[in-house]
Amino acid sequence: MSYQQEIARWRQQRRQQEANSRLEELRREHSEQIRERDIAIANNDLELAASADDQAQYLENEYRQLVGPQQPQVHPEWTTWMQRNANFIEREGQRGVQAVTDALAYMQRPRNPNSNDPRYTGLGMTPQQIFTRQGLDKLEDLLEIHGSQFYGVRFDKSEQPLTMGDAAKMSNLDQKTYNGYADAYQKAKAAGRVG
Repeated sequence: MSYQQEIARWRQQRRQQEANSRLEELRREHSEQIRERDIAIANNDLELAASADDQAQYLENEYRQLVGPQQPQVHPEWTTWMQRNANFIEREGQRGVQAVTDALAYMQRPRNPNSNDPRYTGLGMTPQQIFTRQGLDKLEDLLEIHGSQFYGVRFDKSEQPLTMGDAAKMSNLDQKTYNGYADAYQKAKAAGRVG
């Protein structure tokens, strides 16, 4: 690799790091503006609420400009996680979504040995680490342990529906045998032989 190529790659990495830092700042500032707006509305201070909402919209526009028009790809593990936790999201609504969003932000924020405040430190995980079964288990642990304290939400892993693997394990069967029984049951049900 030539010197010019190394410099070009270094510059690209620097721009990406700056963009990622700004995106994190925008998320934090936006969250603060939304909170300020909601508090102002609750206190019937509509002038302050309008100002905070205008600022939130400005931050949303800047965020869209940085992110660009491309549609983000949804990680398959995330899709599975959302399906398994649909009851939580439906029950808790926006507070649940905010709890998940903030927990994910905490997981991605760098570790800070000079602070124990969760607003200024994190787990230092990359998205590649988070969107694994182990990473999403950590997300569930955070929600279960801290969800009620910080967000007033109740996350309970026992609400998740059983997966085929869980059901096979509980039946003391291997996955292939269990799947064969499940398929046979579905066929019998479709034929009207079982209720």
